[in-house]
Amino acid sequence: MPAPHGRRRGATQQRGARAAGCAETAGKSVWEGEQGNTESFKDDAGRGLVPYTEARARWGDGRLYFLLYAGDLDLEGSVKETDGPVEQDDSFRLEFRSEREVRVVSVSLLGTVADALCRQGATGVACDAGWDSHAEVAVDRDGTLNRIGDNDEEWVVEMAIPFSALGILRPAPGTRIPFSIGRCEVGHAGRGKCGSWGKSGIGGVLDPDPITYAPAAEPACQKSRDSVMRVR
Repeated sequence: MPAPHGRRRGATQQRGARAAGCAETAGKSVWEGEQGNTESFKDDAGRGLVPYTEARARWGDGRLYFLLYAGDLDLEGSVKETDGPVEQDDSFRLEFRSEREVRVVSVSLLGTVADALCRQGATGVACDAGWDSHAEVAVDRDGTLNRIGDNDEEWVVEMAIPFSALGILRPAPGTRIPFSIGRCEVGHAGRGKCGSWGKSGIGGVLDPDPITYAPAAEPACQKSRDSVMRVR
């Protein structure tokens, strides 16, 4: 997957005064390289998700940065209200887990964000939509929204989330953040195929995932080849 080049038609910006600035800080090459790359998301059968979907992660300046890539032949999105039903649209869902809680951040191809703090209770999982991830988001779309029969291709999200919003006050080499990323392709007729990287903790016991984020020796926004995700 090539890194996005420039601002194409359909580019939007949401939740912050600037785009998620990892690439702005270090140049587009910050997203190059296989380290910190999920490669293709897997579907429920363990096969690569079609259309192709992947994510990349970097860190620096007190933030965790993501590039979320979605191949898509039918761009669908209408929810513009923060904390609205974002997952009805083409969107990504990120879950950051600790022993007893999950911080959920969903972001759509419109740049709309819905976030919540979820905890496992005696009667199930309860989520507080009042929690704010303070995510900064920029979206680049190649295609026409909500129109069948044209030549849509892809959409890309760049997102920055402060470590402090994830409950991490002093990130350092060796810090581990269990998390997962999922996406369901949404077409004009409704939800289609779903895929993910990592395990979802919502709807069951909140069990930390062995796939974790591990900061490298130097911020990746200053040294683009650093490893940021490892499997322990």
